[in-house]
Parts: sequence; C-alpha cells; structure tokens
Amino acid sequence: MNYELLIICIFALQIHRNMRKTAIIISIAAAIIGFASCVGNKTEKTDSDTLITSGPKMSAVNDMAEYNLDGTVEVGGTKYSYEFAFQNDPSQPVVTTAEGYKYHDNAVLLVIHSGKETIYEHTFTKESFQSLIPAADYKRSVLAGFNFNYMQQDRHDRFYFIAVVGDPDETSDISYSIGIAIDLNGGISTNIVETIDTEPINNDLNQDPNEYDA
Repeated sequence: MNYELLIICIFALQIHRNMRKTAIIISIAAAIIGFASCVGNKTEKTDSDTLITSGPKMSAVNDMAEYNLDGTVEVGGTKYSYEFAFQNDPSQPVVTTAEGYKYHDNAVLLVIHSGKETIYEHTFTKESFQSLIPAADYKRSVLAGFNFNYMQQDRHDRFYFIAVVGDPDETSDISYSIGIAIDLNGGISTNIVETIDTEPINNDLNQDPNEYDA
C-alpha cells in the first residue's frame, strides 16, 4: 500500500471538513488526483474535479449575452418611447470567427411607441447592414450590439440608434459601428460612423476595468 498517498488523502479530507471548498482545497484535490493517476490508484469524481471556465468554447456553438433596453426620446416636438430586445437567433447561419470559434448570430426587435400606439416595429439582423461591410469581414461577423445613439441625442428630427457588426471578441479588429436614422414615416438611412456614444447595458459595461488601478 502507498502510505504517502494515504497520508495525503487523510490530510486533504481533514482540511475539507474545516475549510470547505476554498481555492486551496481545489489545488490539493487536483494534486491528489494527478498523483493517484500516476500510481494507478482509482479515485472517485468529486465537485473539485470540474473546472468552471469562461469565454467561448471551440467545441460548441456559442451565444452572446442577450439583453433588453428601453428609453424615451423627443422627435418633432413629441415624446416617444422605444424598446428593443437583443437576442440570439439560431435560425440564422452559424458564424465562424477568424479565431475559429462558432457563434449563433443575433437579431434585434426594435419597437417605437407614441403613447400606447406602435408607430414603428422592425427586426434588424446582420443582413440589414451587409452593403456597408467588406465581404470577408461580413462572413466572420455577427450582429454584436445595438443601442441608442447618444451622439445624436440633441437632434430631434429623427430616431437615432447604433448597431455594431463584428467579431464577438471585443478585442478583435473586426468591428463596424453603424449609425441608424429612422424618420417618422419609417424611412431608414444607415452609415458607418467612427465615434459612438451609447448607454451602458449595465453598470459593469463601457467601463475600463483598469481605470482606478493607478
């Protein structure tokens, strides 16, 4: 019998009773499992065997986070409300990014109200902006975001929104910001914009995580 292995196991179990599932226990359990596999001993699977990882998985079709936003805006002297839902759309072709990750594409249902009356409703997909994006980048991109365009918040002639088409990885260079202007008759004009200003989806977004490290 391997007494060194027995001592290590007893030591780890004692710590487990006292400290529960801390990072130390995960490290010790991993070391025990690795050591036991080397000497040919059988071990039972525990919760500590499973590593929780974040980020996209190469072996699966990934989804971006879904979200809903709403707000109010004045156009032509009248106050309107808008709401939209950014959602995964498995009915569209799966996109393979430049890094080889697979993603479901997304769609956005935008609805604009005047009081209780719906004056505009439209579903945007990546295809809505295909003419603005080079073919090679378009093929590897998804509809990666949608938001109200605060760069145009002082203009009250139309409704202004921003769509982003690009690689789901925000560090990628493949990203196109598209300004959307919608008039009161439902007419749409789109163009590539260099500068955007959108409201955060939640308090953790649109903020540099290293901003306060200095």
